[in-house]
Amino acid sequence: MWGVMAWWKGVLVLVLVWCGVVVMASDPPPLPHPTPRPDLLALTQDYWHWKTQDYPQFATQVGINDNTAGRLDSYSMKHFEMRKVKCEEFLRRAMDIYKASSISPEDLINLKVFLLEMMTYIENFPYKRYFAPVTFLEGPQHYFKIMVEKQMILSSYNDYQKLLSRYGEFPRQATEILELMRGNIESGLMPSNWSLVGVVDQLESLNEPVEDSVFYKPFIHMPRVITTEQRSTLRQQAQERIKHDLLPSFKRIRDFIESEYQRATRPDVSVGSLEGGEDYYLACLKFHTSTNLTPQEIHNLGITEVARIQDQVKKTARELDLEGLTFPEICQTLRNDPVQSFSSKEELLKTYQNTIFNTIYPRIPQMFTNIPQDNLTIEGDDNANAVMARYRSPTRDGTRLGSFVINTFIYNQSKRYDVMALSLHESVPGHHLQISYLLNNPSTPDFRRHVDYTAVTNAPARFPQHTVFTEGWGLYAEFLGDELGLYKDPYQRMGRHSFELLRASRLVVDTGMHALGWTREKAVEYLMQNTALSQDSLEIEINRYITWPGQACAYKIGEIKIKELRQKAQNALGSLFRLPDFHDTVLRCTGTLKILEDCVNTYIERTNLLLMKEKQEGDEEENTMESGHSATNSEGESEATDFGSDSDTEEQEDESVMNGGESNIPLDCPNKSKVKALFHHEVFPATTST
Repeated sequence: MWGVMAWWKGVLVLVLVWCGVVVMASDPPPLPHPTPRPDLLALTQDYWHWKTQDYPQFATQVGINDNTAGRLDSYSMKHFEMRKVKCEEFLRRAMDIYKASSISPEDLINLKVFLLEMMTYIENFPYKRYFAPVTFLEGPQHYFKIMVEKQMILSSYNDYQKLLSRYGEFPRQATEILELMRGNIESGLMPSNWSLVGVVDQLESLNEPVEDSVFYKPFIHMPRVITTEQRSTLRQQAQERIKHDLLPSFKRIRDFIESEYQRATRPDVSVGSLEGGEDYYLACLKFHTSTNLTPQEIHNLGITEVARIQDQVKKTARELDLEGLTFPEICQTLRNDPVQSFSSKEELLKTYQNTIFNTIYPRIPQMFTNIPQDNLTIEGDDNANAVMARYRSPTRDGTRLGSFVINTFIYNQSKRYDVMALSLHESVPGHHLQISYLLNNPSTPDFRRHVDYTAVTNAPARFPQHTVFTEGWGLYAEFLGDELGLYKDPYQRMGRHSFELLRASRLVVDTGMHALGWTREKAVEYLMQNTALSQDSLEIEINRYITWPGQACAYKIGEIKIKELRQKAQNALGSLFRLPDFHDTVLRCTGTLKILEDCVNTYIERTNLLLMKEKQEGDEEENTMESGHSATNSEGESEATDFGSDSDTEEQEDESVMNGGESNIPLDCPNKSKVKALFHHEVFPATTST
């Protein structure tokens, strides 16, 4: 029961509702945010401080500008082992709290996520040996560059000195990365050759003359607060560091990959071909989906979903007079329609901006509260290797806004029918809304607000990323577009179908390659027949699945679970189900699917408990009014009326909660919305809009 009854006994709930019994004179005063247990608060704060010190690049990513901003992460195995020891220490403290007799539901959610954080790192630590630190998806050629261009706070002379300090530390980090890669070769636990496609070119692109280097750009235009003399000094120091520290270190990594590492890559696409690879893949699936589903079960689920969505495609095709064509033929017809193309990068970005702010945002209040308004930017990315679109999280203090980043290099391949579904997924009500809830909920501890999305192929031997929740929510957001009436024509609906088909096909292809003996060619052919991707795009997709096993399975599994829990809540609450409340519950509960289910169960239990209490209070008040005269004796003295002891009431409450609670607020209750508003505050503390 998550200590629901214990929590209720410690909270004074004053609910005055006009339901034919009691009159509410005014709205109740706002309730304070639940105060976390002091020992849990101290634990999460200690962990957050340690984590931002131990991962200085992550600290910069989330907007922290302290002593960490002059250091770089460690990639040494010795440091990884020290990190594991620290996690074991945190785990012991967390278990002591877990054994406590009284923990509020809010604290228990945070504690469960914390325990998951520690146990994931500790239990999966043996898989650290599979970590390939440089692939086409990740490595310093990506993260170091993004850190300099997008994440560093450079507003003072000292800030620039921190950046120069990081330039000076890079040779050390490069050496540690090379040691890990040599360890891959020695152990035979190598990535696929497809995981290294384009990496040498990515690294070579950084080998520019110093004054043309991306790493020198921050020193060209500096804040006015920096004096002319300081600027001259900083530029001279930057040139020295770039010339002697950065560029030679990137070259060392590039040369090693080209001369040794690339030649040692495994030819087989499956991680199952590696020593212990089958167990490793199962661990990857569990890490990303938070389930124990087998590869075959996930594969079968994908096949079922693909067939279901294909039926929807056929119905929409009839509206476009494309009946009788195969799905690839339908996609080819749509891609060749000049009306669906963009004439420029500017038109592409403007279309997305108009769709998000003028079409989607006005509809969102129908289903959500606490909606972020003006903290989303729409940006283009001219990198040829960039994914089609992505979301970049904001900092909590607002120094860096959330960004919806679109690949503008391929603007001429982008299609109008994709705009709505992609906007819903990446902005609102998708990733931007989800991240905003985390950042702005005062009862959410910092370690839950910020997730490190770097070193992705380090999974599962890393801290959780909650992929199944995050990407499941993004796909669910696309589904909500239907209910909001945002897919206004068959072209947009076809765009939605194509994106959903891609996510369903991933279940088939990922498990097919890594567990069921599929070749890369078979995977490519499957995507060709069942998705709307161009040949170039699907080749990149397949290489991504090869390099990042299990991650692609999270989207569909997460979406299906969110829909399942929504139906469960609707069935349990009937006419009292309110979609904004359900969404609010889900968005405050980032974690595994089990933790999410626990949150929804508590939401249902509390709703029914509150309604039951209202019914009891109403019955008691009615009985009091009816028996008022009969309870007075001939002498005018009142006789005692027994409405039951406190213990009897508590037993009734316990039984009602355990049985799911059948009592409802009468549908004709004038102040029914006030009951919901007060209950909503009780379930989880309110957030503030960004």
